[in-house]
Order: sequence, then C-alpha cells, then structure tokens
Amino acid sequence: NFHNLPYKDLIYLKMNKEKVLIITFKSIQDVLELESITKNGRMIPVPSCVKAGCGMCFMSKDLNIEKWRVFLEENNISYEDIVRVNF
Repeated sequence: NFHNLPYKDLIYLKMNKEKVLIITFKSIQDVLELESITKNGRMIPVPSCVKAGCGMCFMSKDLNIEKWRVFLEENNISYEDIVRVNF
C-alpha cells in the first residue's frame, strides 16, 4: 500500500518503474487458481494501462511470455492476454 509512504518515496517509485509481466483473465477464479499454484508473482488490480475483463490480474517479474503461456496451458488455466508493462 503506497498511501502511507512519504511524498519523496512516491516520487522515487514513479520515476523508477520496472518492467513486469501482467496476465489478464476474464474470471477472478482463474487468477486465484494461478496464484494458488505458483509463488512466482501475485494477484493485483489491473493497472490502468492494461485492459482486462475481471478487474484483477496476475503480476510477475518473470518476463518470459512463452514460458507463462506453456505453464498456463499445461495447468488448464484460461487467460485473456499476457503483456509486459512498466509498473
């Protein structure tokens, strides 16, 4: 939660964005299922720069899109899209 950070720390965070992988879903159940089988990321609200159906997404610092596609398909998890964003 960034609301409790001092202003100078918020400015630092905004200036030092990092690239992350965002996986979007039509159903929150799919996000929860992914979060339950991997510790390589976490569920977050969809950033404003990304469009998604259910309002929640999965964020990971592992930027390998093809690896995630294979992992999701092997685990029968439906997803909308996988994108890299600066966050």
